[in-house]
Order: sequence, then structure tokens, then C-alpha cells
Amino acid sequence: MFARLLHSVLAILSIQLGPITKRRSTRQFRFAALIGVLLTGIALPAVPAHASKCPTDAIFNPITKVRWNCIFPITIGGVRVGSYDKLDKALDAQSASKPLCACRKGASFWFGVKVSFWTPNRMVDVVTEPGCMMALGVDIMPTGGRLQGSQSSISDGTNTTKLFAQMHYYKAPVWQMLDMFTDLPCIEDDGFDVAMMTELLPTWQSGTLGAIIQPEGILFGNPAAGLACMADSAAAAAGKVVDPLFWCMGSWGSTYPIAGDIHMGDRVEAWAGLAARGTFMMGRLGALTIHSADGCSFKPQPIWTKSRYKLQLMEPVKGGKCVNIGRPGALWNSGKHAPGNDNAQFMLFEKAICCAGLSTP
Repeated sequence: MFARLLHSVLAILSIQLGPITKRRSTRQFRFAALIGVLLTGIALPAVPAHASKCPTDAIFNPITKVRWNCIFPITIGGVRVGSYDKLDKALDAQSASKPLCACRKGASFWFGVKVSFWTPNRMVDVVTEPGCMMALGVDIMPTGGRLQGSQSSISDGTNTTKLFAQMHYYKAPVWQMLDMFTDLPCIEDDGFDVAMMTELLPTWQSGTLGAIIQPEGILFGNPAAGLACMADSAAAAAGKVVDPLFWCMGSWGSTYPIAGDIHMGDRVEAWAGLAARGTFMMGRLGALTIHSADGCSFKPQPIWTKSRYKLQLMEPVKGGKCVNIGRPGALWNSGKHAPGNDNAQFMLFEKAICCAGLSTP
């Protein structure tokens, strides 16, 4: 068994899809991945092998899978191009109020106009088949039935169910992959990379283990915090996001515990909830950044700003629009889950604000 686990680890660490970032955080993740696989493999008993249900026809194609109208509105120097909804108005006000900008980075200085738009930078898989990399169309980590996703009833008298699934988080700078707008200072220059696989995190497999390294989650497991999430759910239904309620995901549930179990009324909504929770987890691990309000730099996001993100369903059925975090599934997920399709893929759009201009000598 140890030999099989070691083989899986080496296969994962050898994946290189284009230029791989050399940031310390990525090296830390891969080291944690090694420890996670060993711990997970030791803790779980052996079960009979089963055939993989990973779809092989879901390879990522940015031209056909991305809903390109989600990049709008685009604001250039205070002038808006394209329509927007309630979520965009507050964010675009930051660009429109101060259309001119000036930035300094080290010895370089530039000035210009502020530009804002939504950029497809990340992808998230939510899979019941462990190791199923939907962006690659392959199962890279056959686990012999371990770490399998599931759907089960909750024995608390509420007649509800919960979904357990794994999450994969990819760096996918689509603009760079298509070699477009690479001269803008706010476009990331990292290559495609697999930033996280929750199969390698024992804490994702158990909410109890997750509470050990995220003890602040205990603060939000009380009725008062739950009532606050009701307000967040109402706001999400109206197309708004309440950023201070970071522990809430609207009608998708709570960000805590940061684990693979989530209450499920609708499967597509549960997929979205796990994709959003995975994004929140990346921030808690120090791997999430947003554009600064002045458009000059990126800043770390240990606690996410929910209004800076929106999700688009790509698999199993391409979504017709992007949705803000927590938006009720009844408003957007009709016909998005065919029976037997239990793996989903999302494109994560981030709000980009940058100062585009000319450098001074």
C-alpha cells in the first residue's frame, strides 16, 4: 500500500502544465500534499477497487467553455462599457470616482487611467471521484474506493441530506493562455498550475480535524451567526453580497467548517457551495490575492472579499451566466444537473482593477 501511495505522490508532484510558479506558497502546498497523502492513506482502511467515473471529455477549452459576457462591465477611465447588475455597481464606483491613477513599484513609476473588468483566473473542480482532474480529462490518482464522494441523510430530524466531495483548485490565467491583454499590469503572469487537491488534505475529509487548524470556526457555530447568514442569503437573492459576513455563503451555507461536507437541498447549489468554500480555504492558506483599490498591486486576502468573485458553471452543463456568491440555485441552475453526472467544474471570475498607463523614465 505504501508503494502505491508513494507512486501517486510522485505522479502528482511531476505534473507541469506550462510555466509553474516558484512562489514559496506553492512549494509549501506540495510538501503538505506529500504529508497529506501519507496520513490519509495510513488512516483509511482498504476497500475493493471500482471503476473510475471520471469524465474524459471535459478537457478545458477556454474558447468554448468560458462565458465571455461575464467579463463585463468594463470601466475605462470612468466610462463604462457593457451592462452590469447590482454586484458590479459598487465595485465600478471605485474606478469611476477616481478615473486617473499613478503607481510606484520599486524604482519604476507610471501614471494612466484606471481600468476594471472581470477576469477568468481560476478554475475549481467539485468531484465525487477522487483524483478526477476535469480540466485534464483524466483520473490521476486511483484510490481504490477511498476518499469517495457521497450523499447521505442527516439524522437531526430535519429530513435533510449532505454531500461530500473533493475539490481541485487551478491557477488558470485565461488571458495569458490566449496571449491577450498581456501588456496590462493587472494581468497575472503565472502559468497554468494545480494549486490544490483536497484529497491530500486530511482536514478536508473531516470537519473535526478542520476545526483544529481553523479554531475561529467555533465562533460562528451559534444561533446568532446563523441568523446573520439569513440576512446574507436574502442579499444574495437580490444580487448583492455582504462582505463583512465572511462566514456566510448566502443560500449555499456556511464557509465553516472548511471541509468537504455540505448541506444539500439542490446538488448544483451544493457544488457551488463547495467551490466557494474551497476558494475561502485558499485564502486561509495564504494563496488568495485581490487587486488593490488604486489598481497598483495585488494584496493578500486571508479573509475573502466575496464581492470580488463570481462563479460560472462549465461542467456538466455550461451555465448561461455568472452568479454572485450565495445566489439561490432556483434563480440560475435549472437543467444544469443530468442524472449520473456527479462531477462539476466552475470558472472563478475575479474583479480586476488596474492602472493602465505609461511608465516614466
